[in-house]
Amino acid sequence: MSFTLAICDDDVLNIGILEKHIDKILKDESIEYNLLKYSCKEELLNDYPKNLDILFLDIKINGISSADIARKIREIDKNVEVMFTTPADYIFETRAYRCLAKPLKYEEIRLQLRKSIKEYLEKHSIISIQSRKKTLVLPVRDILYAEVRKKEVTIYTEEKTYTIEASMRRLEGKVLGYNFYRCHHSYLVNLKKIQELREKSIIIGGFEIPISRSKNKELKIRLDNLFGNCSC
Repeated sequence: MSFTLAICDDDVLNIGILEKHIDKILKDESIEYNLLKYSCKEELLNDYPKNLDILFLDIKINGISSADIARKIREIDKNVEVMFTTPADYIFETRAYRCLAKPLKYEEIRLQLRKSIKEYLEKHSIISIQSRKKTLVLPVRDILYAEVRKKEVTIYTEEKTYTIEASMRRLEGKVLGYNFYRCHHSYLVNLKKIQELREKSIIIGGFEIPISRSKNKELKIRLDNLFGNCSC
């Protein structure tokens, strides 16, 4: 698999630092890539690349707010992962989901880039579950949660519900590494879809799902690890 990345920054020094670190990180991971560089937002928007996977965007390029640029980019491309770069003293004023503090540091770039790549793979991952009667094929990102009853597993998505003759353990194996958690003997949940965490239950897609007492502590740790380590 090959990734297409782009840097949009009016500071040549920052572009050079990012380019050097990205090259080392992706080569160490044995990931093929193509890197595009833009020195102004007009150049990026006028020559926006097809199939762009990850964009490193300066928070205030040429004095223009990154929010305005990001909004225009989203009109063109709803799938690109945008990673903002910003001066350290400005980082707490931003509410960007993912951002890197300047001066740029290798380890932080490596951490956030690996997260972005993992999320990209999750978005494009598909699982296949076979039974004697049928084969169910689903994008991992669409799954809200699954429920087991006797010898059948029911998988809930935002659009539809699917029931197949299979074990929960088998489904767990299929989604291993994709941020799912067995919060109860009968339920497997997508941690990224949790809307609310209560004392004895969680809310996903408007549905209330019980949490086993023995699973409560580990569930909170998993959620902290997933959402609590954002750098901005």
